[in-house]
Amino acid sequence: MFYPTYIISPNLLNTIKHIAILVHELNKKRPFSPILTHLQTEARAASAYASTSIEGNPLPLTEVKRLLKNRPQRLRDSQREVLNYNQVLLTLHETAPNSMTTDLLLSIHRSSP
Repeated sequence: MFYPTYIISPNLLNTIKHIAILVHELNKKRPFSPILTHLQTEARAASAYASTSIEGNPLPLTEVKRLLKNRPQRLRDSQREVLNYNQVLLTLHETAPNSMTTDLLLSIHRSSP
């Protein structure tokens, strides 16, 4: 059994309550569209970098970001992998979370070279 070595004082409880209220208020707010778009772009780049690097892709994050902004004419396999991953993220974002179907997954796999 766990026995904490601290006491939940009224001050600590009020601070926790204040934090919970602030988190609730922040969760209700939506960032402006340009900011949201920028954050989504950065998140997709970071996700593409992290996920493909786990699989052994050698591209650094800076090159992944550059690649997603300016797609070159001739692609190396490592670049194609990142672009394909990013396209899947875009497709999934456009699809409602509750619309994940076998057909959608098969379509994503068919579209990847």
